[in-house]
Amino acid sequence: MYGAIEEPKADVTGLFALQYMMDHAKEMGLGKSLPSDEAAQRQLYTTYLASSFRTLRFGLNDAHGKGMAIQFNYLMDKGAFVQHADGTFSVDMTKIKTAIADLDHDLLTIESEGDYAGAKKILDELGVVRPALRKALDGLQGIPTDIEPIFVTADELAPIAKPEPARKTTRGK
Repeated sequence: MYGAIEEPKADVTGLFALQYMMDHAKEMGLGKSLPSDEAAQRQLYTTYLASSFRTLRFGLNDAHGKGMAIQFNYLMDKGAFVQHADGTFSVDMTKIKTAIADLDHDLLTIESEGDYAGAKKILDELGVVRPALRKALDGLQGIPTDIEPIFVTADELAPIAKPEPARKTTRGK
């Protein structure tokens, strides 16, 4: 169970730390290099929501997928992710920061205490694909999970060299 708890803990701890840095960017001297306004924060959490669908499309057979299901369901339960009547999802910016901090707290506590029962409970309850999520994932079936870029210009400028035939060598000449 460790991996399926560690992965979401790492994700949300990273989000929590990034939010902290955004909240304290000026004091930390990051004002010029780290956008931290409302638009930047909305972009952060919207990107996080969108990337959760990519991870979940790989399924629950590995720690990343199971961990993302925990995150997605927890944030849905807290109202931080919202499903709309048309099947789309959005981030409730009034709830996301607190929900991330709460989930981070819960996962860090489970890990630090070695709480087997707590880990099992969160995995059993949240490490699943619920019907609303299943419907959304089913709607993504025809869309590639990843893209493989083709670098046409690079291939034209530096084509892959064909190996030269082996040359016969003569010793002593």
